[in-house]
Order: sequence, then C-alpha cells, then structure tokens
Amino acid sequence: MSRRPDARIAIADMTVIALIGVTMLVGKTLLRMPISVSGHAGVLWTAALVIGRGVVRRPGSAVLMGAVGGMLIAVFQPSDGGFFFAVAKYVAAGAVLDIMAPLVGERLDRIAPAVVAGALAHTGKVAVDLVQGIVAGVTAPVLAAGLTAETLLHIGFGALGGLIGALVLRALIRARIPQLAGIADPEADAE
Repeated sequence: MSRRPDARIAIADMTVIALIGVTMLVGKTLLRMPISVSGHAGVLWTAALVIGRGVVRRPGSAVLMGAVGGMLIAVFQPSDGGFFFAVAKYVAAGAVLDIMAPLVGERLDRIAPAVVAGALAHTGKVAVDLVQGIVAGVTAPVLAAGLTAETLLHIGFGALGGLIGALVLRALIRARIPQLAGIADPEADAE
C-alpha cells in the first residue's frame, strides 16, 4: 500500500502566503503616486511575489499569493475594471511565476532567473489587461497602441522587481534563517 505525499500546506507556508499578499497591497499603496508611468508599482509587489515563491516552493503557492494580494488590492484600491479583473491580474502574475519557478530550478535567489521570472510575471498582468480591453470592446488598433508601451514598461519594472526579490532572498539565505535552511547552501553557491 503506497502512501500519497502530504498535500496539506503547512501553517508556516500559509503565513508566508498571507504576508506576501499584504506586502503586495503595501507595495502597491506605497507606489501609488501619480507619475503617469504604467506598471511602476509592480517593482515592489513583483519583488514580494518572487521572494514569496522563493520561500514557499510549492506548486500553486504564487497563485495563492497573487489571489490574496489581488483581493486585498481590489478591496482597498478599487479600480474601474471591477473586482474580478483586479484579482485576475495578480493571479495571472502568480501563475506565470509558478510556471517559471520549476524551469529555473526553483532558485529565485539567483539573479538571472529571478529577473526573467519577474519580468514575465509582471507581463502576465498585461495579458489580463488585454482580455479586459477585449471584453470592454476596445478596438484592436487602440489595444495594440496602448499595450505596446505598457508591455515594455511592465517587462522593465518586473525585471527590476525580480532583481530586488533575488537580492532580498540572497540576504535572507545568508542570514541563515532556520525556515530557509533548505533553500540553498551559501558556501556551495558562493559566486
């Protein structure tokens, strides 16, 4: 009789998921400045998502973090798109990050993979913007013109968020926090 692996999420992982969701809200709130640059707030919430996925290395954990953060953002910073699209943007970013994490060996403390993962995750939010525009009946030329610059900005800010996330993860690993002991061996990974 074979035993199935335990699919339950540990309390520590649930705590990290909730904390990352709150951090996403705080990051979005802190950078909610009217500077007219699309995606600039993504630097902080993408970094939080990368850090969270680097700590909770379970499939689907970034989706959960995105859902919690998205719901908090939708409630405390309502947008014109409505609750569904507000949450879907962050769930999509989490889904992209969950897909990317195994491809980079779950090592989001490494700069290059974290930068790529952060850029693609933040761009996942643009995909939801595209769907939202189609649902709203925006014409294809208008969508293409608006999303070209927006996509480039989201890639840049997402990459910066991934970089920040990787650097914070490295600092946490080097600090030898017991909860992160299984993530990396600092001596073996010295670069």
